[in-house]
Amino acid sequence: MRPGGPAREVAKRLTPEARRAQIIAVAERLFTTHPYGELGVPEVARALGITSGLVYHYFPTKEALLVAAVEARARELLESCLPDAGLPVLEQIEHGVRGYFDYCEAHSLAYRNLLRGPTASEPEVVRICESARVAIVEHFVQAVGVASKGMPATRLALRAYMGFAEHAIVSWLEHKQVARATLENMCRTMMLTALRVGLSSDASSPSSARQLALLEQACQQRFSTT
Repeated sequence: MRPGGPAREVAKRLTPEARRAQIIAVAERLFTTHPYGELGVPEVARALGITSGLVYHYFPTKEALLVAAVEARARELLESCLPDAGLPVLEQIEHGVRGYFDYCEAHSLAYRNLLRGPTASEPEVVRICESARVAIVEHFVQAVGVASKGMPATRLALRAYMGFAEHAIVSWLEHKQVARATLENMCRTMMLTALRVGLSSDASSPSSARQLALLEQACQQRFSTT
């Protein structure tokens, strides 16, 4: 199609927000299918059929474009897996794990590339991924009512759970060794175990011992009726 033709006229009518989202989407696709070092703003512009100057108008560098793409996916993941804080803790765990799986299955390529793709070792990607993990850990520390305390063992146990969940889900997305329901149940059980182990290890804190007792009581009530 000739320059300035119908496609370019449609492109001109995009709002700034829509244009920015379009650039991010195309950049993300290129970053996940090509070595990061071989790509630059000109390649992104060419794939969009626009000028490099227009891309630079929204993103001053290739690095800024990569960060925007990864941050967008991280926000979407957190929106999917951080449940209503007003729910009982066991329901938060169930909703959180289900939401995490919903996102990962719906955005399988994006999720796998976030952890294992060509840009996975880039410092800014590592930083954004770790920030998302911390947000999930802190949400569930808050869920058991000990966020105002130090609770180093509880936080460490939940962070270790995150490592398990990420590797298990990536492997499942690639090979589907077990049913999704089976892996979801494994992840719920692992998160509960992480909370129990963490709270037990932080048991020198009265609040930790109290929350552990409440968690155990909730588990007994919930699972004795299923």
